[in-house]
Amino acid sequence: MITPSKFIPFSQSILGKLHHLNLHLGEIAIGDLYDIVHAHFDDVSEFIYALDVLFILNKIEIDQNKGTVKYAS
Repeated sequence: MITPSKFIPFSQSILGKLHHLNLHLGEIAIGDLYDIVHAHFDDVSEFIYALDVLFILNKIEIDQNKGTVKYAS
């Protein structure tokens, strides 16, 4: 679930899991990032939702040609 609700606590929502995607050091391959943080997400779809939320908020840049992600400057 993307947002917390009466039945979904904040810590289990996508918004509560965004902090696990801290990209401090430049660009990283999306697959490598998933390998690092997969323990914090129930499945790959939650990981993709989290990337989508950060992209919509203009917090990350995704290079589709390289398959990398980095924080927007």
